[in-house]
Amino acid sequence: MKELILHELRRDYPVRERDVRPYAVLKKSGMTFRISSYEIKGLGSMSVIDMSAMLGLMQMESFILTAEEKDVPIYSGDFIKAAGKCTLLQEFYDNMLAPLDAESALQYRQVKERWADLPPYKTEPRWYDGIRYDFSLGASDKSLKERKEEITAAYFAAYRANVGRAEAVDPAAKKAKTAAYVDGLFTHGGPAVDQFKKLFGQETAREIFEKYVFSCK
Repeated sequence: MKELILHELRRDYPVRERDVRPYAVLKKSGMTFRISSYEIKGLGSMSVIDMSAMLGLMQMESFILTAEEKDVPIYSGDFIKAAGKCTLLQEFYDNMLAPLDAESALQYRQVKERWADLPPYKTEPRWYDGIRYDFSLGASDKSLKERKEEITAAYFAAYRANVGRAEAVDPAAKKAKTAAYVDGLFTHGGPAVDQFKKLFGQETAREIFEKYVFSCK
């Protein structure tokens, strides 16, 4: 997914990889995390976390797109493979300064409807359910190993169209909204944040997520 998204972003924007040392590679409790972060000039930032464990039997690929200069949602994608099971998430979170326009919402929903046949990925209720858009997709199925690129490409096409019609905004105001969301993850919990806190401690986890993953501080 990472290469697909970066390839598409480079068609529209200058992309510069940031130096994330000393957090580029982190190892703990049999897990290896590889973190990268990119400045998307004219849009915002993108981060990628790759994780492997159990000698490669468990793998996770995650990306997060946070727009700072356009009023569009946070876009995050995850692909997790473990014990022969595949899970794909394509999620959008409301950090916007104004409501999402109806045309963009419809386009996202049309993408989700294309894969309505996929078995849903079910989770316990989370505090952020209220700011996660209903066109977000969560699915678990072995076929997702072959379908994840196609699904990601379709969602990114809707995201690109959303960016194209979105209003320009004050980057400081947009970053403040993103920072509030990240603070909520640390205060109320979130799967990735909780795992990093447990493995590396609160201070290190905050620096990684605020400085490099969401680029909001």
